[in-house]
Amino acid sequence: MASDSAFDHERYASLRGGGRIGVRVHAVASTTSTMDDARAGADQHGAEGCGDAYLAGEQTAGRGRFGRRWVAAPGAALLVTFQLCPAAGPHTPLLSAAGGLATAEAVGAACGVDVTLKWPNDVLAGGRKLAGVLADARTARGGVEVFLGIGVNLQEAATAGLPPEERARATSIEGAGATPPDAEMLLASLAQALERRLEQIEREPSAFLEDWRVRLETIGRRVQLAAAGVDAGAAGVVEGVATGVTQSGELTLRLDDGSERSFAAGDVTTL
Repeated sequence: MASDSAFDHERYASLRGGGRIGVRVHAVASTTSTMDDARAGADQHGAEGCGDAYLAGEQTAGRGRFGRRWVAAPGAALLVTFQLCPAAGPHTPLLSAAGGLATAEAVGAACGVDVTLKWPNDVLAGGRKLAGVLADARTARGGVEVFLGIGVNLQEAATAGLPPEERARATSIEGAGATPPDAEMLLASLAQALERRLEQIEREPSAFLEDWRVRLETIGRRVQLAAAGVDAGAAGVVEGVATGVTQSGELTLRLDDGSERSFAAGDVTTL
């Protein structure tokens, strides 16, 4: 893949400043998937690539949560995957939440759009999805590698290829009434916010959880949850009131029979 000459690395570096996350950016005009690029880059660079960002102007085979396709017109979305190398520990499940919270903060800082989060990490503007996060983990070299894929809809063209029912639930920075920032500015803001939140998870996980909970518009609402992963077989689709999140980021629901259950993964719809 050819590098993307449209991405201004020098300007980005001046905006990003020092740190660990997103200091080195591998930018291409088009790719099948930034997640695949990040995995291949990690295979090549190993631990030296920890924190690297893999950016593309277009994805031809991008994917979201639960195997959904991530479709966007060329240049209409910020598409990036970060290679993370966290210390193995109980906070690894929170990295996906960190991606969602950092994205919400970056969008707000870069263009002033008022956004919230739908558990666990969908970024919403006016109740419609503006950005999404996908975390994929693997063991490597005796540790854990997490690939955090983030897609932010910049222009309304980013939603044009979606099925009608999905397009009705989607929006963009442009659709929210703001001028989309350039890739250098938004990526720098995102990398800074992500680094802050990852450090907070390590130092003060309880404070991170509270900051995340405050942003979650899901809490206190009656929702339907289509359970996934280990919860899917036993739970299927359940309804209840979202009462909070656990220390590992699971969503807690108070069911109609008065009992409470926590779910590690699932697709939430507000009723």
